[in-house]
Amino acid sequence: MADQHQAIRRTVLRGLGAAAAMPVVGTSPARAQAGPAKIAFGWPFANGTQGVEELAKRFSEEKKSIQVEVQVIPQAQVIPRLTTAFAGGQAPDCMGMSDAWLVQFATPGWLENLEGELNSSGLDKQIVPASMQLARLVKGQAHYVGFIVEPYAVYYNRKLFAEAGVSAAPKDIDEFRKVAAKLTDASKNRYGYYVLGGSGWQFQQWSGFVMNYGGLGVDNTFYDAQGNAVIDGPRYAQGLQQWLDLYQKDKVSPAASATATFQDQTNAFNAQQVAIVMGWGAYLTTLPQGIGENNVGTATPPAGPAGQFSFYGGNGYAINAASKNKEACWEFIRFMLKPENNSRWNQQYGAIPAVQSAWGADWLKAPKYQAPLEILRNTKSLISNPRYLPGYASFQNQFCPEQIQKTLLGRQSAQECVKAVAVALNELRAKAR
Repeated sequence: MADQHQAIRRTVLRGLGAAAAMPVVGTSPARAQAGPAKIAFGWPFANGTQGVEELAKRFSEEKKSIQVEVQVIPQAQVIPRLTTAFAGGQAPDCMGMSDAWLVQFATPGWLENLEGELNSSGLDKQIVPASMQLARLVKGQAHYVGFIVEPYAVYYNRKLFAEAGVSAAPKDIDEFRKVAAKLTDASKNRYGYYVLGGSGWQFQQWSGFVMNYGGLGVDNTFYDAQGNAVIDGPRYAQGLQQWLDLYQKDKVSPAASATATFQDQTNAFNAQQVAIVMGWGAYLTTLPQGIGENNVGTATPPAGPAGQFSFYGGNGYAINAASKNKEACWEFIRFMLKPENNSRWNQQYGAIPAVQSAWGADWLKAPKYQAPLEILRNTKSLISNPRYLPGYASFQNQFCPEQIQKTLLGRQSAQECVKAVAVALNELRAKAR
């Protein structure tokens, strides 16, 4: 089965490689066909593939009447490629799905409404409420079931901190700048912080500074009571400038970081070229593999004059509304979300399990999990992204990187940047109306 999965993965990557090519991820044959039901499970994330393949293999061996084929979709191009697959009727039967993409794929009716299955099984009562809130972004109906919930946190190298005489992670933006400068020695190709400019992961970095400086809108959103984006103002531009100065003025980040991806950031951290990075929960497992479990510290993002607010998100399992084997897909999802399976996968490859009963696991008592858990428990400080707006995924993954790179490289001011982002946020909301 492992060799078969490898062959499938190579086929999918080839089929998805050409811009105009239709993905080789066809839907399953009808149930009337002889033999076990075959379902294709799409995995669109850079992390955790091995764990998913192992679970799919075990499920297929135990169930026998259902065979699961894991098909890997490159995360960096998942939106256009899955869109092409769905539009052409060739998307996988079920798949992993980010909350950032959920609206984009659920709004056209491509994802199955799972409320009936959740209510009859009681599974929604077993999932962390924050994860279920994300699942119900589209019209209050669940279009995925969460398997991971994660905050956007600070990760730092304890060894480099100790060598620089820094005893703890910085708590506010002013202290953050001082610590980053103390950790920087460009002559040794060592920097205090990675100011990420490329990929969707950049958004939470700079906008975290912006919101902690200027404050949130109503209900912890980006909008005021009149429905206008709040970030178009001097306080927000000042918060962005604080973040820009780390790169432009303080030079605590490598020059290449302005256009780099989260993988570039990961590589720099693992090479001990940078001491502090920000990112999603997958870093809880991937970074210790690079620099050692004892060297990774975690912290909440730095507070600003307006407070200390944090982003959170999560991924889930979704079913293709056009699949001919929805019941088999649901059986597989239930298997994946057994507490022991959800706990084990997150321990090896993820962040915080979405299944509530898994939160009592001994491995979550390790020091590195305490800051992420604290962020998730402090619900009043969690930022509510407008993920429910169609087009938000493209806004975060395509529009914002272009704007922030232009700003980092001095081609527009902080005020011009927040203005452009505010206009885009307002347009997203207007189109949704």
